[in-house]
This record gives sequence, C-alpha cells and structure tokens, in this order.
Amino acid sequence: MARLMKIYRDAWIAAGHPGQGRVMLAFHMFCAETREKAAAIAREPLNIYLKSIVNAASDWMSGVASKDYPNYQKTIEFLSKETFESQVEKGGAWVGTPDDIRKSIASYDGQVGGFESASLQVNFGMIGQADAERSMTLFAREVMPHFKN
Repeated sequence: MARLMKIYRDAWIAAGHPGQGRVMLAFHMFCAETREKAAAIAREPLNIYLKSIVNAASDWMSGVASKDYPNYQKTIEFLSKETFESQVEKGGAWVGTPDDIRKSIASYDGQVGGFESASLQVNFGMIGQADAERSMTLFAREVMPHFKN
C-alpha cells in the first residue's frame, strides 16, 4: 500500500494539484473492552466475509479474462489466503481494545505514509446489530478523539 500511495501522491503533485491529495482506505473494525472479547466476536464473521468475497469474485471470474483487469485472478488468489489473523496482523482489520486500535491506526498510518480518512466496515459477516453498536460507541468515545487531525 505504501508504494501505491506514493505513486498516487506523486502523480497528484505532477498533475499540478495543490497539496498531496486525499486518501481514504477501508478497514474492518471491531472494538471491545478486551482483546479476547473483540476477537471472539469478530473472528468468524470476518473469516466468513473474506470467504464470501472470494467465492463471489471466483464465480464471476470463472473462465473470464479481461484486459481491463489483467491481475484480477492474482488478487482473488491473494484474498483466498487471507484470514482474521492475517488481516489484524497487517493492519487491514482493526480489532481489539481501544488502545489496540489506536496503536494499529498509528502504525498503519506510519507504514503507508499517512492517509486522511478511514471507511470502516463495522457489521461485516453478520456481526449482530447490538455488538456493532457497542463497538462503534466505544470506538467513537475512546479512539476517535485521539485522531482529530
């Protein structure tokens, strides 16, 4: 992602636009009072979500090649190996306590050279509404204030 963001920002500047452009990235997020509780609630739904994306895209790509998406099959192969653990480890899923998530955000931001906005998937893979609401409330109260800028 850091390489892709550098390409984007360099192209933005080369095109004569002011600043460095704005980047929005998508993340799965589940926040709970303990790391164990967050993982227990989010693990299976995230794994289900990842499998559903691979299944849907695999069906669509079955026997289809496109010059517009030359590496799409490689993307599907990559996604087929992703798990809850790999997503959390890489920073693609923010799951844990408010402190865990604050650290994940800061770490990922540093790794990719900064981003401006996060689009959060909060009820992925059939996480229940009550669990998603508790997670969002905790995130809003204890994580967001640390990232006002």
